[in-house]
Amino acid sequence: LVVFCWDAAALEECRAVSGICIRGTPSILNKFTLPLVLLQHGLDVMWLDLDVFLFQSPTPHVLKQQRSGEYELLISGAFAVDCVCSGVVFFRAVPRTRKWLEELLVWMYEHPYEHDQKAVSAFLRAGERVAFDEALPVRPEEAPRWAFLDPETQFVSARHVDVAGWTGDPDDIVAFHMLHGDSDETETSRQFAARNGLGVGYTPLMDLFFNRSDSLPELYSTAALPHRLSEELKEALWRSRWPTPRPLSPGRCNETVPMNW
Repeated sequence: LVVFCWDAAALEECRAVSGICIRGTPSILNKFTLPLVLLQHGLDVMWLDLDVFLFQSPTPHVLKQQRSGEYELLISGAFAVDCVCSGVVFFRAVPRTRKWLEELLVWMYEHPYEHDQKAVSAFLRAGERVAFDEALPVRPEEAPRWAFLDPETQFVSARHVDVAGWTGDPDDIVAFHMLHGDSDETETSRQFAARNGLGVGYTPLMDLFFNRSDSLPELYSTAALPHRLSEELKEALWRSRWPTPRPLSPGRCNETVPMNW
């Protein structure tokens, strides 16, 4: 486990527990710089955003899917449509993935106004756009062989936006992406959440799942699943649950307009 620490306080907290602690600075570019450095050392990498809570080890699930299709990149997605979500990404340490990620990082550095997740989607040709296709430095055939991690039941997200959520057996959940932050705490997200009975607007789920060592220590010290330990956590998880399965043929992600158009 490598923990990227944005400031001295985070570094100190990290060093107080197990793991490898890397001191850095706040920049969305570092989300891609650190994996690229590790890839260049021949290490496969799985990136997890800070607002991702692991219900169980993702390693066996990711490796099983990776080997089934000889994939070079696996990425989380939305429940209702095939939209890329870069909160959970698995990179294989192969030349094509390294080159692709390097090109993506350089492009993002030179186009700081564009959204990083849109750029990932565009470079994978997954739907969203950040430039005319011919203007991208990576041709479609040069992108890694990739697929979505299961967004229905295993690698799921909070239903703070209309295409997110989960369904199925909660015991099968591997990772829960809470979609925490300013982008999902907007008035629009609050209205959507309230309109669909997902709580009183946006719910800061990190306050429920993290920093509970005193009140719920077994959440971190045992393999017990969160929804089996606490009715509060079960209720929070259920607010994101869809009553129906994922569409058999999910729609393609909207072809968003590049920021410089």
